[in-house]
This record gives sequence, structure tokens and C-alpha cells, in this order.
Amino acid sequence: MTVNFLEYQPMATDTLKILAFKVVFTNLNTSGRIGPTTLGSNYTGEDHDGQVTLSSGVQQWTIPYTGDYRIKAIAAAGGYDGHSNSFQYRGRGARMIGTFRLTKGEVIQILVGQEGGINTVEKSSGGGGGTFVVRGANTPLIIAGGGGGVNAGGGGGGGFYSSGISGKNFNGTKGWSGEGGKGFLQGGLGGRAWYDDVDGGFGGGGGAYGWGRGGGGGGGGGYSGGSRGAGGYDTYASCGGGGGSYSDGNNQDNECCYNNAGHGQVTITFLELKKTFI
Repeated sequence: MTVNFLEYQPMATDTLKILAFKVVFTNLNTSGRIGPTTLGSNYTGEDHDGQVTLSSGVQQWTIPYTGDYRIKAIAAAGGYDGHSNSFQYRGRGARMIGTFRLTKGEVIQILVGQEGGINTVEKSSGGGGGTFVVRGANTPLIIAGGGGGVNAGGGGGGGFYSSGISGKNFNGTKGWSGEGGKGFLQGGLGGRAWYDDVDGGFGGGGGAYGWGRGGGGGGGGGYSGGSRGAGGYDTYASCGGGGGSYSDGNNQDNECCYNNAGHGQVTITFLELKKTFI
């Protein structure tokens, strides 16, 4: 039988493109407690160009092919302040990796955690936002917990299902601190700071108190939100706790204290070897 290879070349090219499919989701050049408001040209020319929409800071990606995907989620680092070595010892965001079976046409929600607020005036900083990859409306696939903030008076980090604890100055019941970060299902906003604008990062990072000594830094966001750090009024306090992480994937490769560079990121690689042309 004679085969016209020119006739099959376009299909072979399509298959090779699928095999090389890899996409990276970023914070879209946004920082602070509120997520991005526009995609801009960040994904123009990339493999997921035209496949992503944005709603309230959360990116919605429509799966282009059925098959196995390797997902790497990196959470944001907590903030730091002017206290000695606080940049070196800032809370680090987790890195979570797993393999997932996804179906063409289903929608995945992706919230990329943003760095906790950095304090250039006093001794405290905000918690880093967690990074969330969620199937449909509310089924978590993989979540990387954000790093806690350093030093004084933070709010608790937001989790997946619920928001973090706030101080009395933000309608909480105990202590004086920053506002707790919102859970993913509550929108994922970072908590507000009481002073110096050292808010928690988008992704549920807890806001810092922002002034003086006492109380811990803001907790990191994640599957379970990080705790507020403890401390007395006249002592340098402990840091906020990092957010909890979660993965429902196969062949996991996870690291709890990975990212101290700033914002989070999600990388998704298509693994399926296609046996037929499409």
C-alpha cells in the first residue's frame, strides 16, 4: 500500500505538539492581598493561550486533552522585615508535585499564591498565600501551603474550607493582631494588616499586626491555614505558622520548605503518549 506522508504530516505535527504540552501559571505580575484582575498578555503565544479565563483573581483553565498531567504547585513565601536575618529566615512556601488524570473540557481552578507583605518600617510581616489547584468548584487536587510571616502580631492563614482567625481589632475574639486570611472557598483574599500595609498574600495569607513587638507574623494560606505566631508584648515574637499542604495525586514529590523567592507558581505538563493521531 502506498502512503502519502504529506497527507499525514499535519496530524503528526499536531501529535508532537500535544506530547510537548507544558503550561506555567503565574501571579500575573500582581502582588498583595488581592489577586490579579487581568490576564494581560502574560500567556500570549504559550501553549495555554486562549484557554484561560480569570474570575476574582482565580484562573480557570479548560483542559485541552484527556490524559495524565504532572502538576507542580509552589506556594508563596511569607514576608520579611527589618529585623536582622529575617529575609534569610522568612517562611518558605511548600512545593507539591503529583500526577492526575484529567478529561478534555473539564475546568480546573488555579489560584497562585502571592508573597506576604514586606515591612520596611517595623518588625512584622504578612503570611504568604497558598497555591491551589481545584477540580470544578470545590474538589482540591493539589494545594501548597504558604510560608508564615515573621515577628509581630499576625492573623491566621486561610485554609481551603474556612478563613483564618483575626484579632479583636478585626472583629476577632482574642488578642490584637492582623486579619485572618480568607479560605479558598471564601475567595482567598489575604488578611489586612493593622499598621504599615503588611497584608497577607492572596491565597489566604494572614495579615500582620505591623508594629512593635509581640504576637507572631501572619500565618500562611493552604489546605489548612497557618497559625498566628505567639509572643509577649515586650519580646520579639515567633513567626506565623506555614499553611498546610494537600495532594490527591500519584507519584508524589513534595517539599515543605521550598520557596523563599516570593510569589507562587503552577506548572502543568501533559504526560500521555498518544497512540493515535487526532
